[in-house]
Amino acid sequence: MKKQYVSNLKVGTNVNSLFVVSHKSIKKKKNNDDYCAVTLQDKEGSIEGVIWTEVFKNVEYFEEGDFVLVKGNVSEYRGGKQLSVSFITKIKNKEDIEYSDFIRTTKENVDGMMSEIKSYINSIKDQHLRKLLDLFFKDEDFTRRFCRATAAVRYHHAYSGGLLEHTLSVTKICDFLSRTYKNLNRDLIISGAILHDIGKIREYDVGVIIKVTDEGKLLGHITIGYGLVLEKIKKISGFPTDLRERLLHIILSHHGHKEFGSPRRPKILEAFVVYHVDHMDADIGGYNIILEESNEGEDWSAYAKNFERSVMLKKPELENSDQKSTGTDEEEKFGEKGLGVDIKTNDDRNERNLTEDANKDEKTKQDATKQDELF
Repeated sequence: MKKQYVSNLKVGTNVNSLFVVSHKSIKKKKNNDDYCAVTLQDKEGSIEGVIWTEVFKNVEYFEEGDFVLVKGNVSEYRGGKQLSVSFITKIKNKEDIEYSDFIRTTKENVDGMMSEIKSYINSIKDQHLRKLLDLFFKDEDFTRRFCRATAAVRYHHAYSGGLLEHTLSVTKICDFLSRTYKNLNRDLIISGAILHDIGKIREYDVGVIIKVTDEGKLLGHITIGYGLVLEKIKKISGFPTDLRERLLHIILSHHGHKEFGSPRRPKILEAFVVYHVDHMDADIGGYNIILEESNEGEDWSAYAKNFERSVMLKKPELENSDQKSTGTDEEEKFGEKGLGVDIKTNDDRNERNLTEDANKDEKTKQDATKQDELF
């Protein structure tokens, strides 16, 4: 039975609980001895762990996806939490394991989110786009897979239901923008928003841990999504060529740049908007994960690979509206209470130190995966 969850782990906590291994990497110390870096996960989140040489050389073999009993202590490392493992053993008898304790899922109501997606579909006036979306979302098997899918392995909305949550956020924002900028085609941008990440239902395999499928590694969700949408379009009689090309362009260009996996950069207004909204929601999702996994009370995060910087976690200290300023406008703007030189200097110093300390080999290894997951 699980005793502790990741959300309960603070610096100084003694750990004795079950986790699932979501990542394992054997590394070398300067003296060439092996040690092991692991990511341990449960339904509340994940924590980085390290198994030092003296412990690791006596550990029975385990791999990613295994359930393990872990003992150790949580310490602070580069502004984040790290579990120093003193004991780890693979759980061989899984009969008493409650799988729901380890699978990360959205905290939002899945049925409610899907109902909102369908409301947006029902609001589309173009009969061809409406028919296209119905071919997907009136298919019970597809809808089940879409609701269960993740938006990423690690960096944003990385849990079951994450794709639905991310898609709904992007759709809501695009709907708002379509009412703000009158030259946006609402039907096209809503359709593009709903379908932009559709390939992720086959790019990722969501189980106890999230894995990239062979198809995902070979093709990626943009190419998969393009194929899925084109296949459905071919089933709709009289689907306009111009509309088809514009919608497919949104899917192909929604990562914005070729180095981030898009074979085409945005060239129509709707594609520009979907790209920027997708990027923004992914960044917010990524920031929220960092916030959840950082030490409570910390002002700054550890170096975040997806942002390539540390980020500020401290909440803004806003004065009450009835309080009067005690300084001049210039002091408020540039002095100690403002966003002045001291803060920037400290920020630069933190950035430089964290960047120099970051593991360059690990960053290089993860760059390709990171670019695919950023959006």
